Amino acid sequence: MRFMDRDYDVIVIGSGAAGLAAAVAAADAGASVLVCEGDTRVGGSSRLSGGHFYAAGTSVQQEVGVEDTADAMFEHYMTLNQWLVDPAVVRKYCDLSAPTFEWLKNLGVNFPKEGVYPSGVGSTPRGHQPEGSGEEVVNVLDGHRSHKGVELVLNARVTGLITDDDGRVTGIEIGEDRATCGAVILATGGFGANPDMIEKYYPQAAATGDWRWYIGSEGAQGDGITLGESVGAVVDGHDRGLLLVTPGFSHDLEVILPPWLILVNKEGRRFTNESAPYTVLGGLIQHEGGAAWAVFDERARAAAKPSPVSQAYWVADVLQQKADEGRICRADTLEALAGQLGVNGQGLTGTIEKYNTDVAAGSDSSFFKQGTLTTITEPPFYGVEVRPAIVCWTGTGVRVNADTCVVNESERAIPGLFAAGETIGNLHGDRYIGGGGSFGPCIVFGKLAGENAARYAKSLNT
Repeated sequence: MRFMDRDYDVIVIGSGAAGLAAAVAAADAGASVLVCEGDTRVGGSSRLSGGHFYAAGTSVQQEVGVEDTADAMFEHYMTLNQWLVDPAVVRKYCDLSAPTFEWLKNLGVNFPKEGVYPSGVGSTPRGHQPEGSGEEVVNVLDGHRSHKGVELVLNARVTGLITDDDGRVTGIEIGEDRATCGAVILATGGFGANPDMIEKYYPQAAATGDWRWYIGSEGAQGDGITLGESVGAVVDGHDRGLLLVTPGFSHDLEVILPPWLILVNKEGRRFTNESAPYTVLGGLIQHEGGAAWAVFDERARAAAKPSPVSQAYWVADVLQQKADEGRICRADTLEALAGQLGVNGQGLTGTIEKYNTDVAAGSDSSFFKQGTLTTITEPPFYGVEVRPAIVCWTGTGVRVNADTCVVNESERAIPGLFAAGETIGNLHGDRYIGGGGSFGPCIVFGKLAGENAARYAKSLNT
């Protein structure tokens, strides 16, 4: 009964979607819970996200006539990543995606049937868009956290973990303050705002240099990795994450390229359907050396208007301004443009000649791009370098087993330590599964970690 003398059953570090889901689930399991948040507001990067949930076999899918299963989701997930991910952890996500989705829906998050869409690579609609985006999901979860009596401390960045002589995690430190517990859940998010960790754990992103920027919370400092390593946790998922494509001259976020441009590589050749999902486009450009060039003509530039695809920089006035500033190359001939871009001139002119022939014939015979195709014939011609350089989320984190227990080098669970959300390092592969494929696991593994941590903490009393 010596374990009864503790401040809380479960302490959750981080108040994003994973942390709040964990707190609510642990409280529902009868645990006393404390949530520690290093920022001055709950939500972390989850509050800034779209809050999409990637899941298979949901009631909303059924409502729109989509028949889907966890088995099909697992096969797609593993195949897309060439099996270079942890099958047990992926399987757990797939199996729990629909039940956890229904749990979140029952808590009050509305997922309209109009928001179900094919997310990422694949035709099966598994992306679920909530009303109110990630902010509403955070607000709903935080409301339940409050009603269930879960304590929350803000501006309280955890600086250390407490362990006993047997290596069991028994509490946390915040500076000189200490709180004891039966179990700790690491739900601190990623490390996109930490340049040193980007350099160490995400060299693809580090290589983009001053092109790089991060769309998440400044609190994403990788604390889960630091805290986990301090008690022997293994770090997994090196050099994984999601980089979104940008022309570099703006910090606006657009994840889809307009259909009126083409992308070419150093040889001046197209290498992809320019409408490829953002989940794979960055990887395609990385395969070409980390940079590509978007090419278009004056007709396309002058007609470029805000749309659901292009709201920020792929619009006429912005393109004109950036060309005047020299941020976009402009030339009267394709040969001259190739020289400015530093790409092969013969390759570029031949590529555009073939592309124009295809457009005239009404189809893209090389890459099968759909939509309104336009020729590139009217000077001046424009070109701008694009790179995958916007850090969307980071994939390196602590290694867990399928029950969210953090494991050490011996593949043994570290007693009393669990993890969820972006802090987990052995879920994501080299290719992002699709929209909601990072937020969905936050909820799934957050809820699971909360349940298992509560069960573990209560077992200490028997």
